[in-house]
Amino acid sequence: MGFSFLIFDLDGTLINSQIDIASAVNSVRWKYGFERLSVKRIRSYLGSGIDRLLDKAIPKKKGIDKSEVVELFEFYYGECLVNATVIYDGVVEMLEALKNKDKAILSNKTEKFSCEIVKRLKISNYFIKVWGGDSVIGARKPDPRPVVNLIKVTNSDISETVMIGDGANDFLAAKAAGIPSIAVSYGYSDVRLINRYNPDFIVKTPKDIIDIVF
Repeated sequence: MGFSFLIFDLDGTLINSQIDIASAVNSVRWKYGFERLSVKRIRSYLGSGIDRLLDKAIPKKKGIDKSEVVELFEFYYGECLVNATVIYDGVVEMLEALKNKDKAILSNKTEKFSCEIVKRLKISNYFIKVWGGDSVIGARKPDPRPVVNLIKVTNSDISETVMIGDGANDFLAAKAAGIPSIAVSYGYSDVRLINRYNPDFIVKTPKDIIDIVF
């Protein structure tokens, strides 16, 4: 089986960004007088975008304005965007091996942060589009509309498109859009959780993706 258009999730698939995200979240918590949370705890909140992350990480309390919380997080995260964020081992080699395939990123992170991160990590040239959770107004994974729209704007063939990710929202979005999915087991999700969503393929390393998409 071969694919001509590859849609990648970002966090937990191409990059390990959990430490920087946790740092920004804990800076917001400190601002409001809350204790720090572990990276592991904050990692369990990831995958559905900033709003959902902050809903889970910042207790609702009188006097705390949601828009201010988001603004603070964006400020702190912008300050530490790639301080500890790294590309997973083998990802660059995989992208290089697949350089003749059209590739895009579809994250639930905001588009501005997604674009800036791949630019700073020097992998932006591998992708024809980098979309975030706000690229399609009112829709983010697991909603299939960002996937479908991405396929349309790149003039790609839906029958030759695959979604590659590490979390439930990736697999659900792919299924709803009518495309297969590849799950990476080295990311943020436990393999037991991945298995619940029945992705079409599960890989242990980025290198394993190469054989599947060719």
